[in-house]
Amino acid sequence: MSLKLIFNCMPVGLPRMVAAVPVQNSAGRWLQCGSWLLGFWAVYTLCSGFSEFFNGVFINQYRFGFPAFIAVCQALLTVVVLQLLSQARLLKIQPYSLESGEIFLLPSICFSFHSVLTLWAVTSSNSVGFNFIRQFTPLATLALTEIFKLKKRTSSNSAFLVLLVTLCSALAGIQNFTDEALVYAYGVLNLMFKSTYLILIQEMYEDRKSSVVDVYYTCSINTCPLLLLYCLLHPDTPQIFSSGSWSSLIFLGFFSLVLLLGCLLNFLVFLCTLMSSALTMNIFEVAKTDILMLRNISPHEWTFSLPLLTSLLISISGVGVYMYKEAWKLNTGMKKEAMCITT
Repeated sequence: MSLKLIFNCMPVGLPRMVAAVPVQNSAGRWLQCGSWLLGFWAVYTLCSGFSEFFNGVFINQYRFGFPAFIAVCQALLTVVVLQLLSQARLLKIQPYSLESGEIFLLPSICFSFHSVLTLWAVTSSNSVGFNFIRQFTPLATLALTEIFKLKKRTSSNSAFLVLLVTLCSALAGIQNFTDEALVYAYGVLNLMFKSTYLILIQEMYEDRKSSVVDVYYTCSINTCPLLLLYCLLHPDTPQIFSSGSWSSLIFLGFFSLVLLLGCLLNFLVFLCTLMSSALTMNIFEVAKTDILMLRNISPHEWTFSLPLLTSLLISISGVGVYMYKEAWKLNTGMKKEAMCITT
């Protein structure tokens, strides 16, 4: 590690300051960024897998098909936990204000409906078409990135990789769909809501420079009244307390686990989106789906599933190249910050 004197980034007319800044070599920074991305993807994949598993077990075992109620409980739990951490001085959070709430209102609305639709897919017995449409979220996010003209622009090479990864992953997931038209409609709405709220929070984060926790906290508070209103207006709401085994410790344990994993998963989504980009977050989701599909193919089926394997391997390879380029981009950003110290 060497020391470098920085003279170049002072505004004109102001005295220049000399600062001794430790500068890591490029390879070390690149490995650090690559390790962060790979480690985050591993944690996200594990958390998402556990969340989907326990959601399915809890909802199907106890016939607790109330996605809006689960979503509002997750939002309330998020607010309570963050407040407790703030009161214990373990976390610094900016107080909620009407101004910030108004700024993040639109992404909060989209986030609310996305949460409800995602949980609805777990309660639905036939949601194959819904999950298939979710694989096209990177393409929708890519289109919105160009529409909103974000500061983190996507290069033509990265756009080609996103197109290749998405199409190969979708080809591997094609099968005989027998779902109702409502499932496909919900799938398209979910795709629109997810890509929109991720792009919006990324854009607002770039403009306001708030912390990840502040953005997550503000959106969680915004979603609470929206989801509560939705629950009150839903005709199945009166059945919530009669359908649940609220006196059973096992039921309460599963319910608490579902809420905790949902809160953690939502925070990881916000973290990756704001630290990297909405496009990277959706590419990670596609990579998780590819790995799960590859795991479900038994060795004796490989000969008969050659087109499926080829599509999956191309998609996974494309994700690897995308992560390499993203790590290099993060490395370049770190280098610029280290080389530009202003007073």
